[in-house]
Amino acid sequence: MTEIPVPEKDPIAQYRAKDDLFTPSNLISIMRVMFVLPAVFCIMAKLYFLVAAIFVAAVITDLLDGLIARKTDSVTELGKIVDPLADKIFIGLVVITMAAYGLIPIWFIAIILIRDLVILAGGVWAKKKLGVVLPSNYPGKIAVITIALTLFMIIIRAGISGDTSVLLQLIAYLEWVSVGLMVVSLWVYGKRLAGLLTVGR
Repeated sequence: MTEIPVPEKDPIAQYRAKDDLFTPSNLISIMRVMFVLPAVFCIMAKLYFLVAAIFVAAVITDLLDGLIARKTDSVTELGKIVDPLADKIFIGLVVITMAAYGLIPIWFIAIILIRDLVILAGGVWAKKKLGVVLPSNYPGKIAVITIALTLFMIIIRAGISGDTSVLLQLIAYLEWVSVGLMVVSLWVYGKRLAGLLTVGR
């Protein structure tokens, strides 16, 4: 008896999403971008505790948009672009401003920006080659949260006038943890992209 061949599962299909534009998760991601200007102005005005509050709000929106998209089955192609792009815009402009005011080491901001540029270039390439936008991976999300926590602690330290030696040690630890997570997320992203490109040929 001849067996009927089972069609092979398309590994790229799992990354295809809806084309909806105005979903709750997308609007939350856009809201996070709107936090950038207030954060930058507050850094310039040395309103550090207000900056810390904006950081908390940004992290909450970062957690909410992905959770709502998954729970309501409303993951979209636009959302897969806007969500990580909102992270990159918020963190990128904030760290540049912090570096301009001497609040953050240059080597740390360089690693953040290089990693973001590499992932952005990879995302554009994936869209061109595969026709889909690859979503953020979990190490990448954890890296973003850890970077935000690092920046939060740097801002808190800037607002304290007393002894901050303990905070300084904690910040140094968080910086290296952030770097490690950025490397892991970049490796996971590259491995997934390379695998899909191999299958898609």
